[in-house]
Amino acid sequence: MRKKIGAAGLIGAALLLALGVSACGSSSSSDSSSAVASVAASASPAAAATTTVAMGQLPEVVHARVGDTITVMLHSNTASTGYQWVTQDLNDAAVLKQDGDGVVIAPKSKMVGAPGHTQFKFTVEKEGVDEVGFWYQPPGGGTAGATWALVVKASAGHVPVNVDAGEDYTAETAQMRVGDSLVVSIGNAADSGRHNWQMIAGSPQLKLLSQKFKGGNEIVTFGGASGGSTTLVMVNRPTGDPPLQTYALPVTLKVPKAPITQQLNKKDNGESFVLKTGDTIQVSLMDQPSTDFQWKFQKLNAKVLKQVGKPKFFADNGLMGSKGKMVWTFTVVGPGKAPLIADYQSVPASAMPVKTWQVNVAAKPGFTPKTVSASTTDPAASVHVLPGDQIKLKLASSAGAWSKPASTKQLKASKPATQGEQTVITFTAGNHGTVTPVTVATASAGYPSQAYAFSATVGKGKAPIQVDAAERHAVKPIEVSAGQAFDIVLESNSGSTGYTWQVANLEPDGVIQQQGDPTIQAPSTDLPGAAGQTVFHYKGLAAGTAELVLQYTPPGEGGIPAAVYMTMVNVQ
Repeated sequence: MRKKIGAAGLIGAALLLALGVSACGSSSSSDSSSAVASVAASASPAAAATTTVAMGQLPEVVHARVGDTITVMLHSNTASTGYQWVTQDLNDAAVLKQDGDGVVIAPKSKMVGAPGHTQFKFTVEKEGVDEVGFWYQPPGGGTAGATWALVVKASAGHVPVNVDAGEDYTAETAQMRVGDSLVVSIGNAADSGRHNWQMIAGSPQLKLLSQKFKGGNEIVTFGGASGGSTTLVMVNRPTGDPPLQTYALPVTLKVPKAPITQQLNKKDNGESFVLKTGDTIQVSLMDQPSTDFQWKFQKLNAKVLKQVGKPKFFADNGLMGSKGKMVWTFTVVGPGKAPLIADYQSVPASAMPVKTWQVNVAAKPGFTPKTVSASTTDPAASVHVLPGDQIKLKLASSAGAWSKPASTKQLKASKPATQGEQTVITFTAGNHGTVTPVTVATASAGYPSQAYAFSATVGKGKAPIQVDAAERHAVKPIEVSAGQAFDIVLESNSGSTGYTWQVANLEPDGVIQQQGDPTIQAPSTDLPGAAGQTVFHYKGLAAGTAELVLQYTPPGEGGIPAAVYMTMVNVQ
């Protein structure tokens, strides 16, 4: 909070403070030891003491926009002297809001009594010009040891706001296998975008198969294409505009065991084998189709085994009537037990088989594709912000450890912070554009348990910045005796600009008195538009301290001063 300090509270604190305002630019931390000349007070009470202030050496105006932060850094030595910087409103414009009291920053040097700094922060709340004075007060009040002032010209800007994205929904993990189908039902899908839902993340694990709009829900079917974990993200983006709604779903896909091919020959006669549904059996037996004897398989148990195509013969050589191998292929179509029996007999069969080959198959259930349905959840609405705004995302901590979303040029994400039963993630808006942050909660087992996504559109504009206004110089009081005259000389250019120096404040009465109107002195050169000087004549009347403020004002009424000169005069 800024404190108001009148001249009565600074008796004996005669202090010179000069602050100029140029048409553009920002403050600088460089010293200007020649900016203010010392007071040449004569021993004779009738002599005049003159202080000359060169306009080009005065501090420039601090330009900022609404929403910006202004940091003021002043030299101080509070630890060893007890002096503290305090602030004073000079024009009550309410353009600036002070953020707390000054913060004392310790010196970098470890030497006893080394000086440090005091830092003040202000937020620009509205357009206009504001002036703040700074007084270096001793313990318990009394004579100030230094003074400084800040003038800020604020233009239009954007005051950052906090937007609560809220936890519209969290989608729980869908577990499926490669080859399964996943049906996603998005509740309360915006009707205007029912044909514009797009998959923007989730491949290559998922492949879009179909989608339709029914009863206010967007129903989308995906096929499991490859194993692993992914987060399916869909946005409702009608006609290429920023998304209206966003949906996210964590998906875990397992890879089922691949079917095998069991190759059998005469050495396997009498053996038993355990297979599973989907496996393949290839039987290879010596045969010679040119003879009257051939292998023939007995009727199969159709619930367990099924022959695939006709057998294929592979001759040992190219000679006609050569013997070779006959290969049969069977598929395990279901669980159960089934013998696989082949007889070697004459064709047509006129007698008992010459020999028999047999194996026993025990089939277990294998992979059967199925359809997995994700629980119906509502999508998150889009958030519209401007640069500098913050978006607060609040999620249930019970879901697990929420991940930090990736930062982009549009949104910079903070680390998730646990606040009671909620996890809060803060996003700061930056560049113009649209982005979809995704965060996933990981359970103790190490797999995603929930996911949340929303779309944010950052409008065009400039983000608030921090403007540094560093101390240029601090000067000593003007010391005069009662009856002694002194002049204040200020650079001016009334002829070409119309600006004139005017007294804005002089209090209290009876300490000093202006002697006639100010004197306008012509420029020292005959160059067109060259600057001259304005001389104010004063005289010390009685012991005390007077606060004098002069403003360089434009023609007419209500104009914004282009420069401010403030000083304290201590009359002995």
